[in-house]
Amino acid sequence: MKLSLSLILLTLSTTSFAQAWKTLPKGVRILGYRNVTTSTIKSNFDRFGSEASMSPEFKIDGELLNKITDGGVKGNLSDQLYRDLMVGEYKVDASASANVHGLGFGYGLTDSVMLYAEIAFYNFNSRSRIVRTKGNNYETLARSALNSSDPARQQLEYQLLQQNMVDVNERNIQHAITDYFGYKPVGDWQGQGYGDMETGVMIKTIDKGTWGLLLYPGVILPTGRQDDPDMLQDTAFGDGQYDFFGEVATGYVFNDRLSIGSTLRYTYQAPSTKSLRIPEEQNFPLSQRSGDFDVKYGDKISFMINAPYTISDWFSIIPFYRFMYQNSATYDSPYTEANGFLEYNSDKMEHSVQLTTSLSSIQPFLKKKFPLPAQINMNLVQVVGGRNVPKMGRFELELRMVF
Repeated sequence: MKLSLSLILLTLSTTSFAQAWKTLPKGVRILGYRNVTTSTIKSNFDRFGSEASMSPEFKIDGELLNKITDGGVKGNLSDQLYRDLMVGEYKVDASASANVHGLGFGYGLTDSVMLYAEIAFYNFNSRSRIVRTKGNNYETLARSALNSSDPARQQLEYQLLQQNMVDVNERNIQHAITDYFGYKPVGDWQGQGYGDMETGVMIKTIDKGTWGLLLYPGVILPTGRQDDPDMLQDTAFGDGQYDFFGEVATGYVFNDRLSIGSTLRYTYQAPSTKSLRIPEEQNFPLSQRSGDFDVKYGDKISFMINAPYTISDWFSIIPFYRFMYQNSATYDSPYTEANGFLEYNSDKMEHSVQLTTSLSSIQPFLKKKFPLPAQINMNLVQVVGGRNVPKMGRFELELRMVF
């Protein structure tokens, strides 16, 4: 149910469109603002690339019940009845949405070197409800207990299953989550806060007029809200460690109407120490204990290609394709088995498409037909495939002003 928002792209830099190698002239500034509104997020792409509900499912069987009751079940049931016991199956019905404000600023240090920085402010809402999907099998097992060859055992098991076993409903599960496992109550959550800040230097290395090359080294600072390990329905706005990236941008101008641009970025995520819940089972999300882990999130590769088509000096249409892959994370701690549980299925991949309509006064300004160089972009973005990422659409309104 935890949702990473690091895939909500907030890049406001001038490398977004065709002449991706261009930088600002010396002394010129660019100010960018972007508002991102996501659709309601109810599903994700699982490790097989198939769409699946993002609501976690779990069951309470004899083994888990025995842990919760400190061994009060296993000794009173035969091995067969203990293995077959089912208290119930449940899921946390979850959905989420986000509204994000991003601000970017660039400054031309020289005609070929530009300083750039950006940060985002998140407004996140999640809705979580515990829903029972399957009831207990006490009655069935009680009838089976009557077939026991040991009359004393038969009576003990029958009485336990018929009279002493509690029917665990949603309210009982909420109490177990808070009282036994020590989590905060499952419910609706609203969070606000800053994301991680990106800053770096864009260096125009080649400019041949119709094509060129730009290098963009930089760092991502851990200014964003981190995940609360004691809450199931919150989300982090940042990874909590320094990231270092290098990006290459290039493009080609075919004619006055059609061009192409692309970027390729590699991000190294530095190791950090985090306090996390210590998982005891691969597919069970709850744990009583917490511990410190040395975490190295997987490095990321991001690729973008677009093909702007200019209808007039004022208006353009730009289709995009974006790809992201993040390698698996590694965990190091004294909890060897838990390390493997956390590392399992931790890689990510995303394919998304975008259509941008752009209204720009930059060309009219250069032709002395308009007093201010500015740009308004409206972006429709849809995640169309991937692995371990949320399936969502988003609408983005972007404003840029050069001065």
